[in-house]
Amino acid sequence: MRLKTAVLLTFSAFVIITSPVFAVNPSAEKTIDIKKRLDDRLEKLDKRVASKEAIAAEKIENIKERIASKEAILRLKLEKFKNQEKAQIAQRVNANLNIINQNQIEKMLIHLSTMSTILDRLEARVTGNTPDIKDPAKAKEAIAAAREAISSASAAVKDQKENDYTIQISSESKIKADAKKQRDQLHKDLTAIRKRVIDAKQAVSNAIRVAKSGSESSKEGTPSGQQ
Repeated sequence: MRLKTAVLLTFSAFVIITSPVFAVNPSAEKTIDIKKRLDDRLEKLDKRVASKEAIAAEKIENIKERIASKEAILRLKLEKFKNQEKAQIAQRVNANLNIINQNQIEKMLIHLSTMSTILDRLEARVTGNTPDIKDPAKAKEAIAAAREAISSASAAVKDQKENDYTIQISSESKIKADAKKQRDQLHKDLTAIRKRVIDAKQAVSNAIRVAKSGSESSKEGTPSGQQ
């Protein structure tokens, strides 16, 4: 009886060890480990993105507060003007300057985002070895250069967004000159930023051209800064 029991126990242990249900599956463990690491990375990425978004939102609020503070000071100074018609004109000009800057910045960011999307599609075709891509290696180099141009332009545009063009009043008699000074500065800054965006656009166009023809565009193209 004891011998029979021992045999049964030994057989049961053998079944448990060799059975697919009870045996340890190295492949399954590896899959679980990879999934866990991927989940951890995604969680960290989400936290970084959330942190960047929070910082960006805080920056925007700080900019708005700074502009609002300067505009409040401007209004107080304008209220002391003897010529209130001149003060009202200055108030309208001042409001328009910051609005123009913000509107132009938003448009540029949209253009840059569109460029990135175009590059994503182009890169997918290049890496997918589609027949119309003449030289994948050169195309990848051109795409990398275009991405760098977009990144540089985006950084410049975001910096421009923080600029404040509230009129700095020196005196009532010089308010026209004070307003012109800020207007000219805004024009100068936007022209410089627009050039960076156009350079990025040309880099994207060049990447498309290289992908299709296998050669870079001629240096005698559209002058930088012109559309």
